[in-house]
Amino acid sequence: MVSIPDLEKNLAKMQQLLNAAQNEVQKKTFQDIIDNLTKQLESEKSKLNPTKAEDLKVDKPSDKEKTFQSTQQSKTETKKQTESKPKSESQKVATSEVKEEEKLENKEEESLPPKQDYAFQGIGILYGKIVRRYEDNDAYYNLISEGKTYGLIYNSPKVKEFLRLDYNPDKDRYVTVYPYLTHFPNKNTPPKLGFTIIAANDTPHLDLKVNEFKLSGLWQFIAVCKCPVISIHRNRKGKGDRVSRLKKKFDNEKLNKQITRANHVPVLWRDAPVKPFRFNPKLEKDQQGDRYFVEIKAKFLPGREQWGFMELLGEPTLDVPKYYKPEKIPNSKVA
Repeated sequence: MVSIPDLEKNLAKMQQLLNAAQNEVQKKTFQDIIDNLTKQLESEKSKLNPTKAEDLKVDKPSDKEKTFQSTQQSKTETKKQTESKPKSESQKVATSEVKEEEKLENKEEESLPPKQDYAFQGIGILYGKIVRRYEDNDAYYNLISEGKTYGLIYNSPKVKEFLRLDYNPDKDRYVTVYPYLTHFPNKNTPPKLGFTIIAANDTPHLDLKVNEFKLSGLWQFIAVCKCPVISIHRNRKGKGDRVSRLKKKFDNEKLNKQITRANHVPVLWRDAPVKPFRFNPKLEKDQQGDRYFVEIKAKFLPGREQWGFMELLGEPTLDVPKYYKPEKIPNSKVA
């Protein structure tokens, strides 16, 4: 759930970006985001008690809020008139029914709009043939799609069993995958691209077309890539430290960074509503720019190891979901 201070901070930032917009596309995008954030802010403030809501009231309340406030005021006046007279049994029942009705309406009001749930995600659809990487070995597979060959990774025993039992190198399939990229120290060297296979079907499995992906993550530059990326981390829903549970599961300090690694997906995004974060080593932490969490639909560009922006799925936000971060391991332990 996004807090009121976070919404106000995002709203102020978007207003600055709108004022600095250089073309109509950016202006429209920023205005749509501002309208959406304003609605969320008004909704959150309406849930506070009347005193706090009055202090934090938005300048121009919507018609829906005016109607709701008028209805609540009318019910309050009716309730006061009823309480001024001795209550009969029928009056008590009527009052009880009014209270129940108010509770139901309050619950309905609180449920609108739905609370935004942010999560890191990178998932898409490819179409092609799944073949064994080595003819006499059923443990390693490749995907041949549009004349390109990509290594496939699987984490589930069920997927491994499916690939072994339903192996048909001549059959084209709709393959649901996560991108898996390995970047090299020289940023001029293209990253090595593979995919983690989730499912393979004869018909599309998601509401995505071939080569379409949903990408949700941190919009930023990294040192080993010329193109800005969306960094997709491992979501962390529970409380506790960063990787203690994972370390207990794998019992290996050297795997610490591997199991908490992020996938940095290069994205070509012209006229992005917010600038990608770029770390400046000469500045202090509180002087660095903002790092936005974005949600988009993007088209995979075979042969380029990049994705192209298609559609914004949610407004950029400074409210970043919790995720696992690699712990710094002393050199003595890694030796």
